[in-house]
Amino acid sequence: MKERRGALRVIAVTSGKGGVGKTNVTANLATLAAQSGQRVLIVDGDLGLANVEIMFGLAPRFHLGHLLDGSADLNQVLAKGPEGVRVLPGGSGVRSLTALDDAQKMRLMATLDTMEDDFDLILIDTGAGIGENVLFFVGGAQEALLVVTPEPTSLTDAYAAIKVLSLEAGVEHFHVLVNQAPTEQVARDIYEKLCNVTRRFLKARLKMLGFLPRDENIHRAVLMQKPVVLAFPHSPVSRALKVAGDKLLQEEPPPGNAGGLKFLWHRMLREGPEASAPVAPGTPT
Repeated sequence: MKERRGALRVIAVTSGKGGVGKTNVTANLATLAAQSGQRVLIVDGDLGLANVEIMFGLAPRFHLGHLLDGSADLNQVLAKGPEGVRVLPGGSGVRSLTALDDAQKMRLMATLDTMEDDFDLILIDTGAGIGENVLFFVGGAQEALLVVTPEPTSLTDAYAAIKVLSLEAGVEHFHVLVNQAPTEQVARDIYEKLCNVTRRFLKARLKMLGFLPRDENIHRAVLMQKPVVLAFPHSPVSRALKVAGDKLLQEEPPPGNAGGLKFLWHRMLREGPEASAPVAPGTPT
């Protein structure tokens, strides 16, 4: 087993709406981190609608559902992706996984806790929106990365996600990555709009991670079932992903997040929504 290079980073990648490229971002950031020597695990948290395995061209025999019901062990379930990235598949078309109960959450936490010393970085690809599984995964991670696009609906839904995650799951810091932006200025304008409304009504704080340009190579890579950073490493979007990935991994995690997986998730289950701060008067819904 390799010696830990530093504290384990647990980052949930989420979005207010689907179709913004969240899974693509997760898969490519994981690949870049692995290329740099990090031991990386992707937890496919979009349970029942898992896409990470498709993005990597994998066909795993087992998924997280088998782990939770005891029909397969961890070694059987973990799949191997490009550059040595390990994947905990979320299962596709499994309705029973779309809303984990408390017993399933506890079993998942216990399983992930056994892997805490085996990885340097865990990326959780959550579902889109504000469902219970999203609250569980983002609330249990140390950091949240919010993917947004210039579409007005994406911006509105991103704010809704920030609001619910901050008030109900206690998430205070969000990295923001603007995807499919025609220019850097458009991306910055999107980020500023999101910051302005967040500062006005919520305690959560945002930090711009970067932006990804529109690039047809993304679609070509998806059809090839390969991360774009491997399929087209010199493309504009691959260069932008490298910049964003370097910035994310070189930054120190937000303060107060050094408790590890078990501490974070047990804290979230213990506190629950009833411990959330009340909605400020005048907050938009």
